Amino acid sequence: MMRAVALISVAGLSACVGAQRPMALAESGPVAVDLAGRSYIADLQPSEAGPVLAITRDGAAFGNDEGLEAKRAAEAFCGSRGAAVNRAAYGHYAGGAWLFKGGCA
Repeated sequence: MMRAVALISVAGLSACVGAQRPMALAESGPVAVDLAGRSYIADLQPSEAGPVLAITRDGAAFGNDEGLEAKRAAEAFCGSRGAAVNRAAYGHYAGGAWLFKGGCA
């Protein structure tokens, strides 16, 4: 009886704490994002350091000087899932894609 009361108490306390769930990774792989008449591909993948959001442009590859455009596409992707791009993450250019470590927060 005492054990049951202890378990119920712990279960009740855990309900008081708002658990933060990490944003689910894209289950079907890359996701199309349309923004201002342009098409992008967002791909949220796990890594050892946490999730990484890769943004590519449908058609032509991004240039090293197009990080702002890529970030806006990343913001649209995260916003469609009720989140925002991780503000602590800087974009990194790699082979025609922009990578945002931390993904959506």
